[in-house]
Amino acid sequence: MRGLKAENQALRQMVAGEKGVFHFASTSMTEMERLVSKVAVTDSTVLITGESGTGKGVTARSIHEMSPRSEFPFIPVNCGAIPENLLESEFFGHAKGAVTGADRARKGLFSQADRGTLFLDEIGELPLHMQTKLLHVIEDKEVRPLGGEQARRVDVRIVAATNRNLGDMVKEGRFREDLYFRLSVFHIHIPPLRERREDISRLIRFVLHGMGGNGKKQLELDPMAEEILVDYPWPGNVRELENVINRAYILADGGRISLADLPPDIARQTPVRERSGMDVAGAGGLREQLRRVEADIIVRTLRECSGDRRAAAQRLEIGLSSLYRKLEEFEAMGMARSDA
Repeated sequence: MRGLKAENQALRQMVAGEKGVFHFASTSMTEMERLVSKVAVTDSTVLITGESGTGKGVTARSIHEMSPRSEFPFIPVNCGAIPENLLESEFFGHAKGAVTGADRARKGLFSQADRGTLFLDEIGELPLHMQTKLLHVIEDKEVRPLGGEQARRVDVRIVAATNRNLGDMVKEGRFREDLYFRLSVFHIHIPPLRERREDISRLIRFVLHGMGGNGKKQLELDPMAEEILVDYPWPGNVRELENVINRAYILADGGRISLADLPPDIARQTPVRERSGMDVAGAGGLREQLRRVEADIIVRTLRECSGDRRAAAQRLEIGLSSLYRKLEEFEAMGMARSDA
C-alpha cells in the first residue's frame, strides 16, 4: 500500500509538472486539449478513437486526473487481453466457489473502480454477449458478481478507447448500436502524428526534457536529425517516437543526438528539401523543375492523407478540381500517377 501511494503521488506530481511544459502547435491537438478540459469536469461517458500509439491511454488518464474523481481509482483494462471465458468474472467479480479455483470472493473491475474511472481500452475487442452485459451495467449502475445473489450499486465513470471504426462494426453486426451510442456520448479523436508534423519537434524536446531529469544529461538535437524525424511518417505514432528518442538518448555522445544515433531505417530517409533537389537536378528548364517539385509535394500530401483527395486539396489550399487537373497533367508528363 505504501508503494502504491508513493507511485500515485509521483504520477500526480508528474502530471502537474507537465502542465505548461508541453503545448501542442497543431490546431487539431489544441482543439483536442480544449475538449478534454471541457469533458473532464463532467461525468459524461467518453469514447477516444485513434491509431495505435497516438496516446489514447494518456488522454484517458488526463480526463481522470482533471475530474472530480481524481482522488479515487483509475482502473485501465485492455479488453482484448482478457480470455473470453474470464471476462464476466474480471469485470463483475465472483462469489466464493462460483468458478473453478475460486476459494474466496473477488471484486471485479467495476467494484475496484467505484467512485473513480474505468478505462476500457480496445473496447472493439469485446464479444457481443459481453457488450450486452456491459450495457446493462452502464444503464443500471449495478453489478452482480458471478454466482452472487445480490446486485451491488457502483458509481463508475466509463472512458473507452479503440483504434477500430465502431460505426462500421455496428453496420456489420459486430458491435451493439445501443452500446455504441452509450459510449460515444462525447467523442474525442486523436489524429496520427503524420497529420500534425508541427507537433513533432516540440514533442521530441518534451521527451528529451523528461529524460534529462534527476541530474541526468541534457541533450540537444542535431538539425539534420531533427529534419529527418519531422519528415518520417511515424507509423507507430507517439509510442514509436518515444522509443526512437529513448534509443538515441542512450547512444548519443557529446551532448547531442546526431543522425548516427537514429535507427538505420529512419536515418536512411532523405529530407523533403534534399529529395526535391535531387528530383529536379538536370531536369531541364525552370518551369519543368518547378512542376517536378510541385508534383512531389502533391503526391506526398496525398500519401499523408491516405489517398483522400478532398483532404489533400484542403491541406494544399487548392480547389479539388485544380488537384484533379494537376494530377492529370503530371501523369501525362510521367511525373505522377493519377491514382497516387
